[in-house]
Amino acid sequence: MRRADRWSTSADGSVLILAAVSASFFLGGLAGCLLAGCVDGGGQESLAAYVEGFLRAAQAGDAAPPALAALVWETLRWPLLALLLGFTALGLLALPPLFAVRGFLLAFSIASFVRLFGGTGCLLALLVFGVGGAFSVPVLFVLGVQSFMTARTLAGRVWGESKAAPLYGRAYWLRCGGCAAALCVCMLLDGFAVPALVSGLAGTLLAG
Repeated sequence: MRRADRWSTSADGSVLILAAVSASFFLGGLAGCLLAGCVDGGGQESLAAYVEGFLRAAQAGDAAPPALAALVWETLRWPLLALLLGFTALGLLALPPLFAVRGFLLAFSIASFVRLFGGTGCLLALLVFGVGGAFSVPVLFVLGVQSFMTARTLAGRVWGESKAAPLYGRAYWLRCGGCAAALCVCMLLDGFAVPALVSGLAGTLLAG
């Protein structure tokens, strides 16, 4: 059996690839939740004080909107890295850890909010991470699976296999374009909608 065929559970192996990156994301998220449950002492108090200070500033209308450069970096860094890894065979090794780290950081942040503030923290995490994340996380999976497939093809060429397999066709770039549009929506939501929602609900969040 050829190495490339080991990934084939569908016409292009995308089902098993999706399962692999999803498992990495889930395991990273599980580790993030476990670590968030172990954080005590000064770190926990500092985070609580920072969040409460931010909410009070938002309630008073003094919270500054996110800087454009920071917003672009926060939105694009994970999908862009996943995309770039599709141009090298090393993506086979690097993409699963990328998904694990992303899952870890996202779950750690959400779990920390929930642990510190209970139901209020859950609502705050939904606003801060969930609104934009509804677009950015699916984009990461689309680009990650696509990049894994192209990295697999590149690796097959190194091994002398799949030499005729296409790499970056029309469908590839159409998916990239759709993902770019979704990330633009994500930046608009995180830059305008999320700050407005947090400011409007800051009093309720503090009271909770």
